[in-house]
Amino acid sequence: MKISEILQKEYPNIQDTFISGRDASKMGWTNDNTVNLSGSAYLDDNDVFHYSASQKIKDNPNDLFNMIKLHRTMLMPTYVMKRQYYKGRHINILNRKPTPHGDPDNRRIVNMPKKLVDSFNGYFIGTPIDIAYQDPSEEATAESNKVNDLITAMTKHQVLDDVFTEASKWSSVYGRAYLYLYTDENAYPYITFLDPLNTFMVYDNTIQDKPLFGVTYSYYPDNKGNESLHGQLIEVNDTVPFSNSATTNDSLTFDEEPDPDTGVDDQLAHPFDQLPMAEIMDNEERIGVFDDLISLVDDLDSAMSAKANDSDSFAASVLKVINSELDDDQLEEIKSSRILNLYLDKAWADTDESKALPTPDAEFMEKPTGDQLQENQIQHDTDFIYQVAQIPNLDNIDFSTSAAQALDFKIHSMKIKALNKETKMKKALTQIWACALQAQGIDVNDVDNLEYTFNFTIPHNLLAEAQTANELQSTTSRETAIASLSNVPDAKKEMQKISAEQDEEAEQNKKRMPDPYSDINNSQNDTSPTKDDAS
Repeated sequence: MKISEILQKEYPNIQDTFISGRDASKMGWTNDNTVNLSGSAYLDDNDVFHYSASQKIKDNPNDLFNMIKLHRTMLMPTYVMKRQYYKGRHINILNRKPTPHGDPDNRRIVNMPKKLVDSFNGYFIGTPIDIAYQDPSEEATAESNKVNDLITAMTKHQVLDDVFTEASKWSSVYGRAYLYLYTDENAYPYITFLDPLNTFMVYDNTIQDKPLFGVTYSYYPDNKGNESLHGQLIEVNDTVPFSNSATTNDSLTFDEEPDPDTGVDDQLAHPFDQLPMAEIMDNEERIGVFDDLISLVDDLDSAMSAKANDSDSFAASVLKVINSELDDDQLEEIKSSRILNLYLDKAWADTDESKALPTPDAEFMEKPTGDQLQENQIQHDTDFIYQVAQIPNLDNIDFSTSAAQALDFKIHSMKIKALNKETKMKKALTQIWACALQAQGIDVNDVDNLEYTFNFTIPHNLLAEAQTANELQSTTSRETAIASLSNVPDAKKEMQKISAEQDEEAEQNKKRMPDPYSDINNSQNDTSPTKDDAS
């Protein structure tokens, strides 16, 4: 099915489409909850491709082609819809059937997916990750300096904070994203991120779940409208391009020219002993931030649209005129002047005949309204969206002392969610930095000594923290009290700064204040002649 057809279709409940494993389940499950594609390739319940570790994918191009075909026809359209929801194009409400008889037809969109993703990632990685090499011997060495200099240079020149932030954001949208490391002609490493629209990774079929290779691909039309496939197979020690002709749609060919001795294309080979590509995910199931609550988002859009329709309907209210016949000219006058004046002729009003007739009257017909019901629905949908997403609504937080004390409890579920993502992102970063170190000729084992500090962005009441720190000094050490301050990243360094400042202040005070014993010493040692001596 083409993407355009999917985007034009109305989904009663799009949530089933977003949850991983849905498309694979339609192909028929096996006993081990996997779907065989061809040969040793299969797709698991988390929409992850697997392949036999004992086989070489380059010897079985049909297997790779079938994985690309499934990714493009079943997985990629879902990623496109997730991207549309994040950007504010909510397919369900936008593709709803028009209302009959020209009634109000508002399509209001409350873009909760973007708010949830941005709020969570602002908390998770809004403050850049601190990456540093810690020498196990606790002594500065040339090796540790070389590693830290490389990290500093790459972070500064490549703006890696932005790369990691974008990778984290899109992993929350799609359920997964990828970090990719490549080198220039001077073997200098560069890190970028790839989204899953035209990229995927393949893992082995063992309990190790080890990544085997990555795939990036694109389809290009020729002058006859036929599409040809082009892409790259990213393996350990090698990157192999592949393609197929516009007329051959059932397989592909690898375009490598391997060295007869090593079997590797020297122009595309990379020096890494492991895969220079790593997957970032929020959770093992590859469920994005809003995947399992998209039905609530659709319901919220529907409720807001219905409320707007009710408001517009009052502007088109029907005027009911009782016991009076109005001609066409009078109706036109009423529409233009917006005034209706009903009365009896004075000469006839007091007659017995007129008193026997019903009195003319006019009023607008009241339409049924579900305002209170809609308000309750909107409130319930909003509350459940935040609860299911495990992301608190901080818009209505009162930053008083009591609220600040309860803030940690309010964000507890989001903190657990962030800690889970932190663990998985550290694993991906370690794999990527191992390749970066190797590209620069640094011992890859040094990657085990890299430390990643995720500084979750939390609003703090510094006044309340300062008061708490002062009280802690009476029962704890000064270092412990300082460590309770959120704006102090390292209590030990802060103690050293305080000590240095105290020493400097003492030295300055010593220079400003005269020595009280200096006059006494001067008078005792004064040997200048007096008046009597002079006489």
